[in-house]
Amino acid sequence: MNFHRPMTWLFHGLIFLFLGAPSQAVTAEQLAGVVSSVDVDAKKILVTPTGKEKTVEVLVNDQTSIATEAGKAIGLKELKAGDGLGIAHTGGLATKIVVAVKPSELTGHVKSVGATLKTFVVTETGTTIDVTVAITPETSIVTTQGKKLELKDLKKGDGVGISHTNSVASKVIVNVKPQGV
Repeated sequence: MNFHRPMTWLFHGLIFLFLGAPSQAVTAEQLAGVVSSVDVDAKKILVTPTGKEKTVEVLVNDQTSIATEAGKAIGLKELKAGDGLGIAHTGGLATKIVVAVKPSELTGHVKSVGATLKTFVVTETGTTIDVTVAITPETSIVTTQGKKLELKDLKKGDGVGISHTNSVASKVIVNVKPQGV
């Protein structure tokens, strides 16, 4: 005796085999926070979730996608404390991590301002190292009181705190040197 079954049973059977039963479907959870520490050897990140004080452990494996907001793939070893993270994970194992890289910071004193008004040189605090810092039209330069400045307003000896990426400043906070000192 031959049975004739519609092809839909085959389709539904394959879906069941490849995806699992609907009750077993696993959805990724979302986590946003800041890196507290990274253990490359153990393949784990301690994250302080946004608005929380207690850290949570997130594991990664070789299939975990880690990339910057711009889509550039990076490795676990490139994460650092203070980086912002958006994490898709299942049971504490990250499947995808998007990183908002914390800008590097530099503090020091203005040594000179470039003639083209596109760079300035800072002597780093605690060292004698001079660092040339570039600015762009998007660079914010403000005093510690919040007053906007332009690069030409900086004077030798002004104290500066600079957030930068690859020596291009995103924000410069200036503690203006008092006149006559």
